[in-house]
Amino acid sequence: MTDQCAARRMPTTVRRAVVCVWIHAALSGCSGLLLLGALGRDQGDEMALVRFVAMASVLVGLLLGTCAGLASRRAGWTRTTVAVIEALSVAAAVLLVATGSFAALTGIALGGFVLWAFLSADGRAWFSD
Repeated sequence: MTDQCAARRMPTTVRRAVVCVWIHAALSGCSGLLLLGALGRDQGDEMALVRFVAMASVLVGLLLGTCAGLASRRAGWTRTTVAVIEALSVAAAVLLVATGSFAALTGIALGGFVLWAFLSADGRAWFSD
């Protein structure tokens, strides 16, 4: 019976990575909502790109939150979705560091850990069942 319980328990590294995904979801969604609030009702064409980025941030936050919520159900597509989003996030953070924004190093660390955990043998085993 303990083998069955152990098989149903999420590996520690994956559980910690899911917590990081929740954090990423919250930060992404909140920053997008704050940016949309700061824009107000300004409908100028010059703000279209900023509005798009803010909406994309909210969408990414919702998507990551959904994936984090479904991780305990072992939904395999959540692993792929999170891996793609985190890989893009790490790539964007690397570009920001290259331009001198060293605060983006936290994004590289957070995204790198999630990628490592989700792509590890434990992550593959957890999401393959």
